[in-house]
Amino acid sequence: MMKRNLTIITLFIVGLLFTWGFSMLQPHDGFVVAQTNRTNQMNQTSQMNEIDQMFMKEASQAGLGNIMLGELALKKSNNAQVKAFANAEIQEQQQVKSNLMRIAPQTGAALPTTPAPKFQAAMNRLSQLDGEQFDQAYMSEGGVNAHLENAALFQREAAFGQNPDLISLANGGLPIIRQHFNTASAATDYQFAQVSQTFNNQANAPTRQINIRPVPQ
Repeated sequence: MMKRNLTIITLFIVGLLFTWGFSMLQPHDGFVVAQTNRTNQMNQTSQMNEIDQMFMKEASQAGLGNIMLGELALKKSNNAQVKAFANAEIQEQQQVKSNLMRIAPQTGAALPTTPAPKFQAAMNRLSQLDGEQFDQAYMSEGGVNAHLENAALFQREAAFGQNPDLISLANGGLPIIRQHFNTASAATDYQFAQVSQTFNNQANAPTRQINIRPVPQ
């Protein structure tokens, strides 16, 4: 029953992302106040619920996977802006990893030490590409797709989690996720209406020039 509820919650959040667009994750007074008040009302020693447990596992696995993809981009790409994005992504995920490692002992949770299998599959696909094909595929896979998934993950924790430290981590991460998503979507001409790209046959696909536009601060 709990797994069914979690599936419904996840589908609900993903539906909101695609219906309203990523702008729903931009910080605004109502969202911040609501989450702050909910956190303040909690007992700091409260036990984690299943949403918290899943967040710790999935955020940790996503962090390890995105660090791995970012390090690959630093090795393979010759595009300065792709490298800058990869560096920013690695720093983002290292910070999340550090916070999770700080919180984990307080909860008794054991964090994963390897990324989810889908990241190794993405690593294998991207490793076969070079030049502009690699840049475009990385910005779609490690940029757009990864941050859509992270947005749903962090939003779910912020809305339905129980542990105040994890809720704070999720709320703090959402603006960074939004910024990185904006950078990646600008680079790939991503539109919410289009289906997320896969790269099983990317090596044979025609290339197009990548032109990453920095997101205004």
